[in-house]
Amino acid sequence: VGGLPDDAYEHDGQLTKQAVRAATLAALAPQPGGHLWDIGAGCGSISIEWMRAGGHATAVERNAGRRAMIARNAATLGVPELDIIAGDALDFLPALTAPDAIFVGGGLSRDTLLAKCHDALTPGGRLVANAVTLEGEAVLAAAYDDWGGSLTRIAVSRVKSVGRLHGWDPAMPVTQYAVTKS
Repeated sequence: VGGLPDDAYEHDGQLTKQAVRAATLAALAPQPGGHLWDIGAGCGSISIEWMRAGGHATAVERNAGRRAMIARNAATLGVPELDIIAGDALDFLPALTAPDAIFVGGGLSRDTLLAKCHDALTPGGRLVANAVTLEGEAVLAAAYDDWGGSLTRIAVSRVKSVGRLHGWDPAMPVTQYAVTKS
């Protein structure tokens, strides 16, 4: 179910790319009926693929244009019932239905975001966060020190033409943090 092609989504560049999305969904371990919070949802790809696996999702996104994109992507990809929240995640977390899993795709530079997400999880809930910046990696390393879990570096390269030959074109590596709340 996870890992639709990138071109299945309308996006403005804020898209968890296919290989990383598949790894992220594997780390989130969707369960039928499970509820996901997708924080900094971008174009909604994680929420949408979670729902296509039989779960429910709440996508939180501050940017109005991206929220409209999420709604169009959800309708196009068969999950128009995706709950889309407008605004800052820190303002809404206490009012949302408790999740079984949380994905943080944006906003890691906010000092308390990851801790508030971890606090919101019920025992056995999964928290997964991806970062591409050094600042985001520092937040994930601190979470690893505090709560354990796992840190994984995901590096993907694709073949491109180099004259009449071919070579590898690397994408920015993604650092992924995953933890199950005890």
